[in-house]
Amino acid sequence: MKAFRAFVGLWLPVILWCALIFYLSGIPYLRITQASWDLIARKIAHVGVFAILARLLARAFMESTTWSWKRIFVFSLVFTILYACTDEFHQTFVPGRVGCVHDVMIDTVGGLAALGFWP
Repeated sequence: MKAFRAFVGLWLPVILWCALIFYLSGIPYLRITQASWDLIARKIAHVGVFAILARLLARAFMESTTWSWKRIFVFSLVFTILYACTDEFHQTFVPGRVGCVHDVMIDTVGGLAALGFWP
């Protein structure tokens, strides 16, 4: 029962956040605002969404393993980057959306920022 509670408390938020990212990526022609700065708003959202993912992963690894911070950092960042890649691939199948390597790089910056500020 304790393991189940640990899973729910640590890993379920990661799974749900990934599901939210997947859901948002599947919305055709997604726009945050109708203003001319929509592109900037979407890129900022990329940073924030993947920063949260990286922190959730680091939290789950910290509480469920005895790994060093360096290993947690690497695994959290690698998973964040891989999920960003799958997210962009998913968008290639959604009308009005495109997969973009630049977005993966922006997502990586979000992950790095989140992990760099939280030892």
